[in-house]
Amino acid sequence: RERLANLTRLLEASASDVAEAKAMEAENREIRARLHMNLGEINFHPYETITGSHGHWLPPKYGHVREKTIWAYWYNPKTCPSYLQCVLPPQVQLCVETIEKNKGSFDFKIMHRDEVDQYVNRFELPFKWDMMPPALQKDSLMNALLARYGGVSMDISTVLLRPIDDYWDEMVAKGATFRGYAYRLNGNPWRHSEMTAVWFLMSRREGIFSTAVRNQVIAMGDSADPHVFTFWYNAFGDQTLAPILQMYRYDLPKCIADSTVINGRHQDGRYMCPEHEQKPWWKGISGPPKNDTTIMLQDPRDGPQLPFACLNMETWSVSKDTQPSHEGTPPSHWVTTPGAPLHGVDCVTMKECWEKRFLALFHEKPLPGQAHRLSFIKLFNLGGKRLKSMSRAQILAAKDTWFYHWLKIAGLPY
Repeated sequence: RERLANLTRLLEASASDVAEAKAMEAENREIRARLHMNLGEINFHPYETITGSHGHWLPPKYGHVREKTIWAYWYNPKTCPSYLQCVLPPQVQLCVETIEKNKGSFDFKIMHRDEVDQYVNRFELPFKWDMMPPALQKDSLMNALLARYGGVSMDISTVLLRPIDDYWDEMVAKGATFRGYAYRLNGNPWRHSEMTAVWFLMSRREGIFSTAVRNQVIAMGDSADPHVFTFWYNAFGDQTLAPILQMYRYDLPKCIADSTVINGRHQDGRYMCPEHEQKPWWKGISGPPKNDTTIMLQDPRDGPQLPFACLNMETWSVSKDTQPSHEGTPPSHWVTTPGAPLHGVDCVTMKECWEKRFLALFHEKPLPGQAHRLSFIKLFNLGGKRLKSMSRAQILAAKDTWFYHWLKIAGLPY
C-alpha cells in the first residue's frame, strides 16, 4: 500500500513536471519566434530598414545630374509640402527668379522633401532626417548632394546679380575642390560663434563633403535631437564643415580665440564654437595639414554679406540722404564695437551706404583669372521683417528700395 502511494505521488509529480516542461517549451518557442522575427526585421536587414533598398542600388538621378548645378531646398508643411504643391513667399520667389535668370552655364534645382530619395541614399542623411526642422534638413541634404554631385549649394534667399561661372572657372583652374567663405580671414573679429558661411558652398563632386556626410550620420546616431552639438542650429552646417576645413588649413582664424564672440545673453559665447565638435587638428596632433586637395576661402564680409544684412536693408532707399530707421530692429544690431557687423562701416545715410558699400564693390574689376568679389547678395531672415510683410505687388511697386534695384541689376523685367 505504501509503495503504491509513493508510485502515485511520483506519477503526479512527473505529470506536473511534464506540464511545466511543456509550458516552458511553448514559451521558449514563442520567444524564439519573436526573437527570430526581430532579428529578421532589424538586424538581418538594417540597410533595408533605413534606406528602403535591398542594396546595390543607386539613386535614380545619380549619373544624370551635371556637376555644375546650383542646389537649393525649400519645405513648408502648409505652403510647400511637395514638388507639385509649392508656393514660395513673394520675396523668395523673386530671389529664385534672379537665380534662374543668372544661372549662366549652371543648372538650377530646388529640392523638395518628396524628391530626396531620387537623389541621395538615406544612409547619407541623419537617420531621423524626416523629424528634423527644415533648416537642418537643408544643411544635411546639401552636404549629401555636394558629396555625390558637386555644384553649388546656395540659400534660396539669395539675389543672384550675375552668373558665377567665373567663381567655378577660377576654382577649377587653381586645382581646388572647394570654394567658400570663412569669417575673420580679413583680420576683423566676428562676434558670432561660427567660422564658415554655409549659405554658399561650391564644390567638386566626391570631395570634402564625403567626410561631412559620414560625420553628420555618426554625430546623430539614432537621435533626432541636434542639441548634441554645441550650437544646434548650425549642426550640419558650420559645426560639421569648419572642423573639416581645419584639417587643410591649420592657420584658419579660430572662433575660440575671438574674445568678441557672445551668446544670446551677450556673454562669452565661445563654448558654442565649431572647434569643439572635432579633435584640435590645427595643433598637429596627427601631423601636418592635409595637402591632397586645395580649398579656396574668403571672408564673406568682403563680398556678399553686407554689414546691414540684419537691419532691414532690403527696404532702404537708394536715393535718400537720410539715416535708416531703427524701428523693428534690436539696439544691439546697431552697435559698432569690434566683432559687430557695423564695426568699421564708413557710411551714414541709406544712399551713401548703397553707393559706397554695395555699388562700388559690385562694379569693382577683378584681376585677370579671378572672380568678382560680389556677384550675389545673401538675405538673412528671408529678407527681414519689413520685406516679409510685403506682397509681390508691393515689393515691385517700391521702386526706390535696395531690393527692387537688386532685382533690376539682376535683369528681371519689372
